[in-house]
Amino acid sequence: MPAADTHALPPSALGDADHLTAIVDLGERLFFARDLPAVVSVLRATVRRLTGADGITIVLRDGDLCHYVEEDAISPLWKGQRFPMGTCISGWAMLTGQPAVIPDIYADPRIPQDAYRLTFVRSLVMVPVGAPEPIAAIGAYWAAQHTPDTGTVTLLRAIARSAALALSNVRLLASLQESAEAARAQAEQLARANAARTRLLATLNHDLRQPVHALTLATHALSSRVTGRGETYVSTMKHCLGVVKRLMDGVQDLAEMDDGTIAVRIEDVPLDDLMMHAAATFQLAAEAKGLGWRVEGSGGGVTVRTDRLLAARILHNLVDNAIKYTDRGEIRIACRTADDRVWVDVCDTGRGIPESSLADIFEEFYRIEAGDDVVGLGLGLFIVKTLSDHLGYPIMVKSRPGTGTTISIALPSAGSVAQPTGG
Repeated sequence: MPAADTHALPPSALGDADHLTAIVDLGERLFFARDLPAVVSVLRATVRRLTGADGITIVLRDGDLCHYVEEDAISPLWKGQRFPMGTCISGWAMLTGQPAVIPDIYADPRIPQDAYRLTFVRSLVMVPVGAPEPIAAIGAYWAAQHTPDTGTVTLLRAIARSAALALSNVRLLASLQESAEAARAQAEQLARANAARTRLLATLNHDLRQPVHALTLATHALSSRVTGRGETYVSTMKHCLGVVKRLMDGVQDLAEMDDGTIAVRIEDVPLDDLMMHAAATFQLAAEAKGLGWRVEGSGGGVTVRTDRLLAARILHNLVDNAIKYTDRGEIRIACRTADDRVWVDVCDTGRGIPESSLADIFEEFYRIEAGDDVVGLGLGLFIVKTLSDHLGYPIMVKSRPGTGTTISIALPSAGSVAQPTGG
């Protein structure tokens, strides 16, 4: 039988204060261990010295197997091997959650004696690591028949508690790293998909504009040469081309937002300018549907601090959406001041939005069921929300089915400070 290793110190050589200091030191070193090899290395370098044993082993639970991951002993044991839980003493300790103190391995029925005959082991202590369901075990072995005292068992259990915390931290850190890597991979995949979509949208928009422009010129030229029923056809063509142009403008807006090329130029803008531009663009369209048109509260020299073009696009999308979903009644734009903000309310007497859909109306490509007479891609309110978020403007929605909808946006009044939130 090999002689005991002289570097190991018997427990009696260490006083209680020394034990406490060693346990604290071990806990600190385990705290900074960031992976399983680091935890095992710390335990391997410390446990045998503290216990004065002739050998130690560290066993991890691997499903229904005991995996002997590390050892420090006067001769080889079972490092790297796996055994069924029910066939080894480490498995017994993990399954029961109790330490096993065995002065003579050949007198204990829990020991698979054939596995030990070729080793130096005669006595041992095996303690579980973790509670209530142990995830590992730490064993200390002696070459001569030896009865481990209470202090040694207590010491090993203290080490096991520190090891359990360290192994739990390692598992948590590994889980967080795995989640972070998965999130990073998902973000990269999404970025590639968005980039591909942006290229597709930009290409589609570019390729369609030339033939649509040519068709528009041809339609205008044709309108002066037809009479009677032909005028009806030309009018229908103009209407359809207008719809196509609005759809293409929406696609262009979407492409610009996808690739982050929204330029912002903040300046003082008279509120009347925005209202007059909206009226020039949409009043005739509203009246063509038999809808009234009203603008309230925009006078008095009120000035807002905003990007003129982006604010107009927001307002235009709101008004266009209101006209699209209103069959009778009126479109009303109301302006009011509150604190340092100017609220612009776009109100309609249209079909309204069910409460269950209010949270979805600003989603990309979302369209409220409204029949085949409403043409669009479902981008109008998505663009409104994206631009408003980019500029830092709050939005509010009030709606009742069959009564109408009011969507309000708050612009900073001149003199207040509002910074765009976009990149």
